Amino acid sequence: MNKKPLKVGFDLDGVLLYNPARVVRPIISLIKKKKMGINRKELEFYVPQPGLGQFLWEMLHKSSVFLAPGFEQIIQLKAQGYIEPYLITGRFGHLQQDYFKWKKKMRADELFFGCYMNDKDEQPHLFKERIIKELDLDVFIEDNWDIVKYLAKNCVSKRDKNKKTRVIWVSNVLDFRINYHSKATSLKKALALIDLPIKYS
Repeated sequence: MNKKPLKVGFDLDGVLLYNPARVVRPIISLIKKKKMGINRKELEFYVPQPGLGQFLWEMLHKSSVFLAPGFEQIIQLKAQGYIEPYLITGRFGHLQQDYFKWKKKMRADELFFGCYMNDKDEQPHLFKERIIKELDLDVFIEDNWDIVKYLAKNCVSKRDKNKKTRVIWVSNVLDFRINYHSKATSLKKALALIDLPIKYS
């Protein structure tokens, strides 16, 4: 009997799209915490306001320059019936135009079983948690370490309380000291961590 395809969710920036600027994210996060004295128990992300804030956010996301190596493997895995892919991005609503550009370029409506954007400007980790639970995903691939930690802890299946979504982390060179059970340095290597008959590395 053939196994059901795994329901796999993919973040956009830093996962499906190669973004060299993501390398400096750990540094920026550390500077903000030191400078602003941030010591929150709950995770909270900055939501850019209209004007300069949103303009700078748009410039930052322009650094997502091309489809990440491994994207072709998603197409193959779907065609072979191994995965049921979904696109879930925490991008805020003012980035919708660039999001639609990338959707068209990757032919997302043909490839993915569903595409979800955070156009209501929810906190990104809460938005992703909600969608992951609604879809009851088996796997989610994410590049933001803070979000990875949150989702790995909180994404328990609504239908089966013993089942958790496996969260795979696409890390970068500056995160080498952090240990995590499902850690990869690229989309291609992240796909190799999924329990599938075919492996990509």
